[in-house]
Amino acid sequence: MQRVPLNEDITVKLDGSGNGTVKLGPSSSGERWYPTVTAVSVSTAVNEAVAKTYSGDSVKQQNFVDGTFSGSSGDASDRITGQEITYGNWIWNVWTGGDPNAVATLVVYGEKGIPG
Repeated sequence: MQRVPLNEDITVKLDGSGNGTVKLGPSSSGERWYPTVTAVSVSTAVNEAVAKTYSGDSVKQQNFVDGTFSGSSGDASDRITGQEITYGNWIWNVWTGGDPNAVATLVVYGEKGIPG
């Protein structure tokens, strides 16, 4: 398996209550992700969003990795280090209490294992 840099991001427009959810993960069954850092931000921060990161098949307590009360201002965490994300599993981020209609971003850094 060849390892290449992992630098993936995804955005979501927060709803009228300032909430939103995104997920990122491998795009094929042979691909593996070895994340080292997740970073979150929101385009505006009148209301500071809480951001929680999960790793696994869904957003549930046993998949919780880390959280921040600075989910709008921008924050990063290395608590995802050591996890291997396989096809069908995801790195999730959930924002709550942010600015309605703001754009929230999750970025994942690390390495990606690809067949070949």
